Amino acid sequence: MKIYLDADASPITNIVIDVAKEKNIPLIIVKNYSQNINSSYPTIISVDISAESADLYIVNHLEKDDLVITQDRGLSALVLSKESYVMDFFGNIVNDDNINIFLGLRHVNSINRKKGIYSKNKKRQNKDNLEFKEKLIKFLEESL
Repeated sequence: MKIYLDADASPITNIVIDVAKEKNIPLIIVKNYSQNINSSYPTIISVDISAESADLYIVNHLEKDDLVITQDRGLSALVLSKESYVMDFFGNIVNDDNINIFLGLRHVNSINRKKGIYSKNKKRQNKDNLEFKEKLIKFLEESL
């Protein structure tokens, strides 16, 4: 198993690096070239700044049973089609049972944004990071 982190706008990059290093799991961080991530542990891949560059890199290099950590629901659907695992930035597992709900919400939010209606996301708190870390560790321990 390898972990791929879709690092564009990722609030949990350092947590993922620490956990992957502790568990000795290969970590590939995919980011656009405008972001600066400094760590010697992961393989860091810089891609073009265009909207889908990181997603395409991940999907093209992913193998069955790898874990992708992303908040992108479109990428999540592609990852599931490759028989791999998906976790979002809150530690929620995205799977065949819930992907249609996530994609439906994505669609509704897109329609609302075109109408000038924006949803308000709550500000990420330290407890969100702690919960994510706990869920990531639990997932890895159950999967290895």
